[in-house]
Amino acid sequence: MHSPGLWLRSPRFDLSLQLVALGAIAPVLVVYAALDASRASTLLPLGVMFTVPFLHVFASFFVAFSGERNHSPTPPARLARYWAMWIVLSLALQALAPRALATFALVYGGWHIFRQNFGFLRELAARGGFAGERAGRWLDQAACAAPAVALWLLVATRGPWGFLGADIWHVAAPPWLLALAFAAVPATALVREIWVSRRGPRTSAALLLLGGNALALLAPALLLDDLMLIYTLSASYHGLQYLAYVAERERELHPHEPPARVLAPLASMVLGCMLIIVVVWLLAETVVPGRALQLLAVVWYAMVPFHYFVDGRIWRRRKAGATRVALA
Repeated sequence: MHSPGLWLRSPRFDLSLQLVALGAIAPVLVVYAALDASRASTLLPLGVMFTVPFLHVFASFFVAFSGERNHSPTPPARLARYWAMWIVLSLALQALAPRALATFALVYGGWHIFRQNFGFLRELAARGGFAGERAGRWLDQAACAAPAVALWLLVATRGPWGFLGADIWHVAAPPWLLALAFAAVPATALVREIWVSRRGPRTSAALLLLGGNALALLAPALLLDDLMLIYTLSASYHGLQYLAYVAERERELHPHEPPARVLAPLASMVLGCMLIIVVVWLLAETVVPGRALQLLAVVWYAMVPFHYFVDGRIWRRRKAGATRVALA
């Protein structure tokens, strides 16, 4: 049962969505702080290739490739065809334009994170009865996009620029534009809050979401100087939220079943797929030790950028009068 008021699920769930994600990325920072720079730069690519799929991508595929759960206009068979095309394209880009692929994956990742929070805000708007107002949609979009835009401009201007073995394309932004982008982060959230306060009950849910979005995207970039670590922290924070949200939806589909039984298929999918990747990587380390990391990057690029596209499809629209939500 949902509690009254504008919450995604309940005050406890919404707060946990932020705090648990924050706590769970702490071990990554501890490992980074405990190692010297050279060892950290070796382990971080492995961290991002294992952590991100484990926390997020396989949960996304669990929904996308299930006929029972995917009620979008893009059914599993069509997504599978798109995936086959993307695998071919990603292999070609890795061979011919690795810098373009790295830049695309990084920018698309920031877009994906803010689109998830935009979807959450749209769900709150639906609960408040003002989801159909175009001004509210634009304000939600602006408030979620502002930290992503600030992050892209900051990285492009200051660096670091190395991501999965390639330097990303970057053009330095003038100082005034960078300052304007950072000022837009609180400004857009404030304007949205004023607009919403005139239309109904207020809770902290939207501010929690916007604060978490800004924290996940900007805090690592402001405090750290390793792009792989910045990406890993932001993506892991976002992935834990996604996994928690999907798990909660699974429980809502079967409210009278024991939670352990309901979540067993999701857990089996995530853990099973992760085990396959670990085994494949260990075999590659044995057979072609000099190329194991490169082969893992091939697998990562084939999966992770594609799941950004998948989430944009499966959460954007529901069938037969259901609420329209753009989770990603």
